[in-house]
Order: sequence, then structure tokens, then C-alpha cells
Amino acid sequence: MQKIFIGMLLVFLNFNINVGASKIGLIPDFIGYFYMLKGACELWSFSRRFSEITSYITGMTGFSALCYVVDLFGISAYTNLPITLFLGLISTFLSLFISYKIIMGIKEIELNHGEDLNSGQLYSTWQISAVCSLLSFALFFSAMLVAIGAIVAFIAKICYLYLFHKTKNLFYERIF
Repeated sequence: MQKIFIGMLLVFLNFNINVGASKIGLIPDFIGYFYMLKGACELWSFSRRFSEITSYITGMTGFSALCYVVDLFGISAYTNLPITLFLGLISTFLSLFISYKIIMGIKEIELNHGEDLNSGQLYSTWQISAVCSLLSFALFFSAMLVAIGAIVAFIAKICYLYLFHKTKNLFYERIF
């Protein structure tokens, strides 16, 4: 569970430096997805849901590595806006799907072991983050609404990471 937490931390917290047309990601998402993949593989024996998402995490590892290279060489600055939005939306959907499946895996561990690992609060926070993230795409043409949605989504992701940290600790105290 520790590796999934580290992976989520690396994926959710994005810090970039813009140099001309290039965007240098200080914390590349593909490293975060790689950690999530290793963590999901470690949890196969606790819930089948973790084995179900490994192909999605592998795909996101490759996709985010490709995006990193494209941004690094400034290619994304010259691409068509609808294509960029579409790829961003696909990336957001897959990321939300993966995090949803992780929560469902935690819920399955709770049921199998009769221990509360905080999956209910994780799911509630995930829902807020998901709605705000998707609304940011839907409201793309209103900069103020996108900014508000992005801020709320960021706060929800921070809360989600905090709750996931609690879940991780509960898992190691009560199950592992």
C-alpha cells in the first residue's frame, strides 16, 4: 500500500517549469504510475481488483511517459487544442478509474478481513475530486469557473492523499 500512496502522491502533485515551448515536469507522472503498478502487484493476494487494474496502470505509465517527452520537447505547444483537450480528458478518466478501482480494492480488503480501512471517506473525497476534475473540462471556456473547479479538485486531492495515508497506516496496523 505504501507504493500506491507514493505513486498517487507523485501523480496528483504536478510541478512544472516552462521554458519557452517546453514544459519540464519536476515530478513525472509516469514514475508515480510505475510505483502504483508495483504497489498494485503487491496487493493482488488481498483483493482481485488490484490485478484487474494493472493493465490500466501500465497503459497510463506509457501514456504519461509519452506526454512527458512531448511536453519536454515543446511539441504539445503546437498541437491542436481539441486534440489536447481530448487526450487530457482521456487521461483524467483513466486516472479516476484507476483510483476508483483502488478504493474498491480497499473496500474488498475491509470486507474480507472485517476491518475498517476508511474506504467510505476515501470514496466520498474521490467523488468530489472526480466531479470537480470533470467539470473543469466541461467549463473549459470559462476561465474563472475552471480555476474554481481546479482549486476545489486540488483541495479534494490533498484531502484524498491525507485519507489514503491514514488508510495505508490502518492497513499495516490491522491487516499486514
